[in-house]
Amino acid sequence: MPTISAQTGIFPEISISCDDPPEMDVSPGSTRTAISNCMLENPSVHPEEVDITVQSGGFAYAAPGSMTVPANSEMGFEVIFRGDLGHSSGSYVANVTAQVTQASGVDVSFITSPESVEVTIIVAEFTSCTHNLGQGGGTVEAGEVIVFSTSISCTSNEGSSIKYRAVMINDDGVSSWPSGFVDQSAPCNIAIQSSDSSKNCQFQIATPSNLGTTWEGCIIVLEDDGSEPKSCPSTNAIDVKVEPKSIGIGTIDLTGNNSVFGEYSDEAPIIIGGVIVVLVLTVAVVLVRRRRTSFDD
Repeated sequence: MPTISAQTGIFPEISISCDDPPEMDVSPGSTRTAISNCMLENPSVHPEEVDITVQSGGFAYAAPGSMTVPANSEMGFEVIFRGDLGHSSGSYVANVTAQVTQASGVDVSFITSPESVEVTIIVAEFTSCTHNLGQGGGTVEAGEVIVFSTSISCTSNEGSSIKYRAVMINDDGVSSWPSGFVDQSAPCNIAIQSSDSSKNCQFQIATPSNLGTTWEGCIIVLEDDGSEPKSCPSTNAIDVKVEPKSIGIGTIDLTGNNSVFGEYSDEAPIIIGGVIVVLVLTVAVVLVRRRRTSFDD
């Protein structure tokens, strides 16, 4: 049986080094993994069997249990750490340990010492929110109030808060707040715990009663620091059309659906014109009769 000498290069030994992995992303849809690249170096003249153990800092992990490293050689391996969904953000320390158990087929575990290296795993902060708009919008008349709600659901691995706001975008892609429209909504702030949080917000937008031309576009809801799109999105938007007030005489509405003309509002200009012609003819007849009476006198 071969014997192991204590001379330099003959005595079994191993050295280990590991890189700190990139930040671990544990947000929904991520892999939630971080990979540390490690290297074993065998400076001895013996091929060595090396056991590898990991103290993972609370993470699940995958790593080889043992490796055979040829004499005077290096050999790399990976340690894969995996966090839970929503794992709390921060720095965590893991240890990777290597110990020579055999050299040239001889059991040497009783004369070798384990070599360890620390690995720092940083779990990145994240906050992920989704929202869905409720019913609302459609065609309204100037002076009416547009009311709609949105449900917000968030998940995070830290305590934080987020604010949402309404954005109006017209059909030309202009997202600046239209003149005369007033956002009367209460603040939509959601306090996010280090887990799941949800909230419903109601938005209320007053339209100007003196609107001169029809405003058409959509209303969306964005995070307070979110970038505004250049056009109305195909989903999660409320289509809105605000029309000027219908023509009326005094308090009598002549053209609306609830006007004196009812369902004949499209023919209102013709009807109104006819009424005016009849009035003019009536006045003319009265004047002619008065003149005839004066001539007879």
